[in-house]
Amino acid sequence: MNLEEYIASGILDSYAIGAVSDQEVREVNCLSSIYPEIRKELDELMLSTENYALLHSIEPPAGLKDRIMRQLTFEDADETIVRPLPIDRDLSAEATRPYTYKTSWMVAAAAALAVLFFSYFLITQLQTNQKTMASLRESNDSMQLQLKQLRTSQGQTDQILAMLRQPGARTLELRGNEKAPQGDMLVFWNPSTQQVAVEVKSLPALPADKQYQLWSLVDGKPVDAGVFDAGTAVQKMNRSIGKADAFAVTIEKRGGSPTPSMATLLAMSPVA
Repeated sequence: MNLEEYIASGILDSYAIGAVSDQEVREVNCLSSIYPEIRKELDELMLSTENYALLHSIEPPAGLKDRIMRQLTFEDADETIVRPLPIDRDLSAEATRPYTYKTSWMVAAAAALAVLFFSYFLITQLQTNQKTMASLRESNDSMQLQLKQLRTSQGQTDQILAMLRQPGARTLELRGNEKAPQGDMLVFWNPSTQQVAVEVKSLPALPADKQYQLWSLVDGKPVDAGVFDAGTAVQKMNRSIGKADAFAVTIEKRGGSPTPSMATLLAMSPVA
């Protein structure tokens, strides 16, 4: 999409003064939430339009409404109404002057009221649009955060895939014992690069002060392989494991423990 051509098309100017269709409103709202350039231009136009409306707003003089209503109901007729003249005589300029003055004054007053009402309408529309734009900004910020999280998750997944494509990569499935009968997770391990990652499919949620800890068993001795949380995303461990006869999972205090708590052992699987 050519953003410069779209901005120069004038649709943002029309949007700022409320002269667009419902379809165009939806289009501008959507594009401004996606493209920062369009949103910035629209914000500037909306601010300029609001400043223009406030600068040119007209404060109606005191008693304007009462004077207009008297004129519309032709009160005080003795001061403004034209006296009847004989049919065979032409109306003189002096006789028609009160009527002309009255008509001009009424037109000017009606125009002033129209400008006043339009200014009020425009300011109300601008305030509504500002609230809508604030809501759209919040939605856009939320979408940006979700997008950032997805990109982070995608980056981690790409790292795991790169690790699995290397020669010697292995995938082990660990299923829970009687303490976690529904427990199920995968361990990705590459002895050549000594990288380890886990993917939790199903594990019980833990208190805030607890974490799952992965262990590799080497000649019957447990080696810390890192801690992880019960999530669906692939998590890369921050420990290097070059040798393992089996992998096991226990529940430890947050941050991990130097030795496993065998009473909290949830799963163990040998390396085939």
